[in-house]
Amino acid sequence: MGEHNILGIKGEQIAHEMLLGKGYKILETNWRFSKAEIDIIATMDNMLVIVEVKTRTNQLYGNPEDFVTKAKQKALI
Repeated sequence: MGEHNILGIKGEQIAHEMLLGKGYKILETNWRFSKAEIDIIATMDNMLVIVEVKTRTNQLYGNPEDFVTKAKQKALI
């Protein structure tokens, strides 16, 4: 497994723990439908929360939110 894959898994674990610590209920992790994948599906206060985790060691390649494109958002919806 590549280093970037290990970093991604670690990032997802950190996000999972952070959400639990803030009171979110985790429903699913790495949920797949067809070609789409959602890293974390959670709920809190009657709200469904879809989490896309982007783990970076620095901002050399841009901010994580820049990589959740309109096409990715549309696919998730």
